[in-house]
Amino acid sequence: MVTRKPKWSIFWLVSYAYSSYGTQSVKYSLILYRCKACKCDIKITHGKGDLVKHEYTSKHTKSCVSTVGQKTITSMFAEKTKEMTTEMRAKEAEIRIAGFVAEHNLPFKIMEHLPDLMRAVCSDSAIAKKIKCGPTKIKSIITNVTGETHRQNLIALMNSNKFSLIADESTDRSCTKNLCLVARINCNNNNVKDYFLALIPIHDATGAALFEHIIQFFNKYGIDFKQNCIGFASDGANNMMGGQNSVVSRIKELIPGIFVMKCICHSFHLCASYACEKLPEEVEKFARYVYNYFSNSPKRTEELKEFQQFANVSPVKMLHPSSTRWLSLESVVTRLLTQYGALTLYFTDKASSKKDQAAFSILHLLQQP
Repeated sequence: MVTRKPKWSIFWLVSYAYSSYGTQSVKYSLILYRCKACKCDIKITHGKGDLVKHEYTSKHTKSCVSTVGQKTITSMFAEKTKEMTTEMRAKEAEIRIAGFVAEHNLPFKIMEHLPDLMRAVCSDSAIAKKIKCGPTKIKSIITNVTGETHRQNLIALMNSNKFSLIADESTDRSCTKNLCLVARINCNNNNVKDYFLALIPIHDATGAALFEHIIQFFNKYGIDFKQNCIGFASDGANNMMGGQNSVVSRIKELIPGIFVMKCICHSFHLCASYACEKLPEEVEKFARYVYNYFSNSPKRTEELKEFQQFANVSPVKMLHPSSTRWLSLESVVTRLLTQYGALTLYFTDKASSKKDQAAFSILHLLQQP
């Protein structure tokens, strides 16, 4: 009589009990069952019934209880990977926040409250809970991460493409002189773009000093300016564009074929300024008188609004000519012409009292052709 030997069946693992605690023996035997909980081989001479019998033994029951709550190596690595992914996404979020602050010129002080706000709004977000960046950290990210990366990319563009340099020297409110450099680069497919290059603090604004700062910057970052710089532009100041002892005169000696252009807006302003010198002085004086009459008196400004509404014109403020803002006189004259009727009514009313000499003088100028 031939004895039939039962074989292992993969369908036995469909049962939750068997799939959780066992698998086919590591010895690849057809009549052995490897119990994961007990870590032993079980004979299955009688088939599936041997598995059921082993499942209810005290050894198997104790082993199953002891394995509850134990983490497998795979699950431990999965949790660690998930935690690392959350950390990386939180760092990415901090960099994006830093870019947003820089792009929209927001004060760093808002970072004292923004992370707390994000955690309150997105209370169920693991990434929001990991974001920890104050003003100091955001400033460091902008300076040392995004700013440095942008600088490296820009330097690579300047070394691989032709570019022009735009320079301007100015003094800020703190009386600190700065040299601003902008690179205009001809990238692929004739795509010309302007990139902010540097803001260099300086002490001396002579042509020699400015030229030395520009050359030092190019040498510091390894920019091949002699080969790739094809143009230079600036305002018409003597230290920049003078024929002798200027930035341009020195650049031409270094790069003989370079193209040089003065600032067109600056030239237009000079032309307009010289043209305005031919106008009667009364025009500019009248504009200043009107502005000064209303500038320091909220009461007069509110009274003027009533006459502006009566004359059906926009209730706007008066402007004054500025010596530092280009072509400002044109805006001032346009504003006076649009408000001429309301101003005439207002100063006629004020001059009728014969006590306001300033209003009487302005009314006299308004009535002149």
